[in-house]
Amino acid sequence: MGHQTPQNPYSDRHRDDFDKSTIAAVAKRSAFQCTICSAVTVGASAEAPNAVINVGVAAHIAAASPRGPRYDPSMTPTQRSGIENAIWLCQTHAKLIDDDCVEWTSARLHYIKRDHEQSVRLLIGIPRKAASSQPETQSIAQEYAFAVIRALTPAYKAILAPMLQDRNLGDDSEVGILMAGSPMNGTEMAERATPWTVFVKPAWLKWVLQGHGAGFGLPGEVPPDQIYGKIPGWPDEFFEFLAAIVETETTFEWQRILAGYLVLAQCPGRA
Repeated sequence: MGHQTPQNPYSDRHRDDFDKSTIAAVAKRSAFQCTICSAVTVGASAEAPNAVINVGVAAHIAAASPRGPRYDPSMTPTQRSGIENAIWLCQTHAKLIDDDCVEWTSARLHYIKRDHEQSVRLLIGIPRKAASSQPETQSIAQEYAFAVIRALTPAYKAILAPMLQDRNLGDDSEVGILMAGSPMNGTEMAERATPWTVFVKPAWLKWVLQGHGAGFGLPGEVPPDQIYGKIPGWPDEFFEFLAAIVETETTFEWQRILAGYLVLAQCPGRA
């Protein structure tokens, strides 16, 4: 009787890969943007009228095979190859999450995916002039300020009223303000989405700034429990944003996202 080589249970031949329909669905749910950095991953190619460039990757949150990054032996093959285990990324972040599994845990990737997909869903149907990018908290904004609620203009404070009430912020309360995203000038205004204003707990922002002044790096993200809420546009551009909403007849309202805080976003189902 001939000798049979035992099957290697860790062979890459036993991968629970995504099928084409799952890859297409996760890419569309992410609006063809990297779930982590929001980089556009799909676009027109100059090679032919119907040619398309795709630099996106449908990555596994829990690895497709044993010994892979974040492999979970308790999952079934169907679960590993299902869309709930898929996340759409640019090639840079697809490599990054697998090179540092301590930083990029399964729980964190699931949270980032849910937050990104919800942000995309809230923006469906909004004309570009009035649209804003995903509420970006993956990096600390370079522009910041502190403000006492009493010092805000009455009109601006009225817009913020639901958030202020939700967080029990009175006229004497102080808030930290982060202008997330980059300033938009000239041709960039037509090419980029509106930034977000993120209202945070002032003690946390002061702690971050003190650490930065002492030579420590800025944290990679704003902890959700330090955020009061978000509105599209920077304070000095917000009323231009409102004018665009009126012009395009878009309806916005305060909505509570999965992270637990309020975001001023388009009303669902009214695109």
